[in-house]
Amino acid sequence: MDNSKSRLQLLFTMMLFGTIGTLSRYIDMPSSIICLGRAFLGAIIIIAALALRRERPDYSAIRCNIGWLILSSAFMCVNWICQFEAFKYTTIATSTLCYYMQPVFYILAAALILREKLSLKKIVCVAVAFMGMISVSGVLQTGFHLSELKGVIFAVSGGFFYAMVVLINKYMKGISTVDTTMMQLALVTVIMIPYSALTGAWQSAHITGTGLICLLILGFLHTGIAYIFYFDSVNKLSAQTVGILSYIDPVEAVLLSAFFLKEPVTVYTIAGAVMILGAAAVSELTGQGHIEESKDM
Repeated sequence: MDNSKSRLQLLFTMMLFGTIGTLSRYIDMPSSIICLGRAFLGAIIIIAALALRRERPDYSAIRCNIGWLILSSAFMCVNWICQFEAFKYTTIATSTLCYYMQPVFYILAAALILREKLSLKKIVCVAVAFMGMISVSGVLQTGFHLSELKGVIFAVSGGFFYAMVVLINKYMKGISTVDTTMMQLALVTVIMIPYSALTGAWQSAHITGTGLICLLILGFLHTGIAYIFYFDSVNKLSAQTVGILSYIDPVEAVLLSAFFLKEPVTVYTIAGAVMILGAAAVSELTGQGHIEESKDM
């Protein structure tokens, strides 16, 4: 596959990721049920794709990394739940942009855990991103509103736990990204089944035809197929190209929030978006901390 086709694959994938927030608006189910459905359906697609390609998982590598896989999957559960809870409490634009604080948390975690050098440039990026988050949250305009604050906290928490997943993945050795993702989706499914039952999520789920169709699309298309396209393309493209194209995701989410869902996008939102995405771009694309995994994993 040539690079132009790989770029088109990645572009398509990022455009899919950018619609996750909008799609979630039509799924009136608890976040744990959405996460369960997404993980289960996504895992099925990836397993089916491997079978069609006559590729087998590296069971030896999986066994060697099983502890890290379980821990990263648990963090992925929290990451996804926080992301979908954020969509329920605040606008898609606010939740997506606050969720995009992931690179900032990764920089801080890498400095504390991996002992990576925290340069002046990275410190400035962290500060600018936090100022952007404050601007996006709307607190400068209207003060703290409980619902909006909950949404921001959930989104930022989701970004934090995503950064932890990426950090844990750094400790895995000799396992492919496809095997890692397949196992994480399978383990998320296993974790979310008892969690959903214990929290009474099934009793409070409002299952409609539209919601069920949207959940199927989210699982099959936005998770399974999108992840396959993502890994196929990133293996053939430079990290910088992947990083640049990944910013289509939040920009599209903000535009859909404004024009499709008619959610308010203020000057503060735009200013915050520039600060958060600008800081993330500078920290990732000009440094060594590029997060290669998908932003919506």
